[in-house]
Amino acid sequence: MEGVTAGRRQASLSVWKLRTFCLITGASRGFGQQMAKRFAAKLPASSFLLLAARDSASLSATVAAITAANNEIRTKSWVTDLSALDETSVSSYLGKIFEDNSFSPSDFDQAIVVHNAASLGDVSCFACQQSDGTALDAYWKLNLTSVLVLNSSFWKYFTSEIVIQRFTINISSICAKEPLKSWAIYCAGKAARDMLFSTMALEEPSLRVLSYAPGPLDTKMQVEARTLTADTELRNMFHGKCQRHKSHWGSEMRSTCTL
Repeated sequence: MEGVTAGRRQASLSVWKLRTFCLITGASRGFGQQMAKRFAAKLPASSFLLLAARDSASLSATVAAITAANNEIRTKSWVTDLSALDETSVSSYLGKIFEDNSFSPSDFDQAIVVHNAASLGDVSCFACQQSDGTALDAYWKLNLTSVLVLNSSFWKYFTSEIVIQRFTINISSICAKEPLKSWAIYCAGKAARDMLFSTMALEEPSLRVLSYAPGPLDTKMQVEARTLTADTELRNMFHGKCQRHKSHWGSEMRSTCTL
């Protein structure tokens, strides 16, 4: 295996030229859905996309659209609640994917995980009013715990001895750097994720790590932000009325279709 790996490492390390196994979470709509479509359009034939989300109908529609546009990319939907996963269930599911499709991790040159799934949390109150422990636990499970569990299980299959290149992408936000009133939970979650991936980059030099903040997008989460945010100034910003925040976020929301 060592000789095979050494020979394969001479190949181009361009992300879009390597046969890839790619897992994208939150892929049923919005930014995650558009990423899945663009990855499918750019990755080489015989790559495999595993798209995870809770919404079965929307996820099926995404898979159907990708298949219609490029049937050389194999695509599989994974309808799951990420917050309920543990290492055993993730490992078991990935093993079944390999078995059902008659391939193994060594059949790929590259492995990618995109951690896009996220929730806004309760933005209808301020930090000192956050008292629902059950809701807070659920938020951390989806936005932090599931990320750790997925990484642990996924990279045990796709080690640096198995594939040429390993790439993990964390979809971040300006909220990881800038505190926003009534968004304490969301800001804390994004900051924690950024630090998690920064630490991972130090611990795993063979793993390419990217925390990418796409900027404000016109998605379902933005609808929630415009209607539920407790802080009036911030809520007005989402309606395009607050100039102070526009200097940070940009003057217009971008549609996800421009990805």
